[in-house]
Amino acid sequence: MKGTSLKTSPGDHRQEILQPTGIALLDKITGGGFPRPAAISLMGPIGSGKSTLIRELVANFLRQGCHVLYYCIDDPADIVRLGLEDHHIAVEKIEAEGRLEFVDMFSLGAQKLAESLPEMDPGEILEETMRFQDLLNHGRKFALKPTEQSKILVMDSITPFFLLTEAKRVFQYVQVMRFATRIARAVTLASLHTEVVDVSIENATANLADGVVEMRKRTGEVLLKGGTLKVLRMGRNVTPSRGYYYQITNQGIVFSNTPLI
Repeated sequence: MKGTSLKTSPGDHRQEILQPTGIALLDKITGGGFPRPAAISLMGPIGSGKSTLIRELVANFLRQGCHVLYYCIDDPADIVRLGLEDHHIAVEKIEAEGRLEFVDMFSLGAQKLAESLPEMDPGEILEETMRFQDLLNHGRKFALKPTEQSKILVMDSITPFFLLTEAKRVFQYVQVMRFATRIARAVTLASLHTEVVDVSIENATANLADGVVEMRKRTGEVLLKGGTLKVLRMGRNVTPSRGYYYQITNQGIVFSNTPLI
């Protein structure tokens, strides 16, 4: 699916190509979907449901015929595959078609740990595994691959990379991600755990991203059950600032259609 075009205002002749998310509420808030190309930052505390939302989005994008490169950073690829299969996605078939590719950085880290025990320090294991240059190397072929179908790059999450670098480097990393997104004419989804990294990193990520979606857990909830979602910015479109409740279920995320007052 090539996406749809949307004029940002009646007097604006410039058009933004939008990739529908397949989630009715998100498409309503964003005016039709995510801009393409665009680097979208999905931000929220640990356990707020960012990975759950990303997998639901990826499932919808695959149904639209998109090509997806999925960096598995917080969970191994096997877990992500199961999550997509829960959305009735024929993962093995789509992988065989070449429309879905996993970069299993989590399992690479586990392998490094197994090989190094007990000599290597945990920090050294992460430094060898979570290198931003590796993301670029894996994504180069995908970005340059000629195809008429939309491309989606997923990084879930980029938090470990930012825990291992100086804040000033984050600006460089996020900018390079935006370059890669433009080259591929893709939508890049990158999740970031807030309240873990330095606030300057949160601000840099939010300010440099083309779109920002914020998820917050409900106050007092320890286990993952639900929270509120707010689209802070999305391309050149004006987006509502009010949030919407969501609930995590076995079938995915269920959103309330009534905005918070």
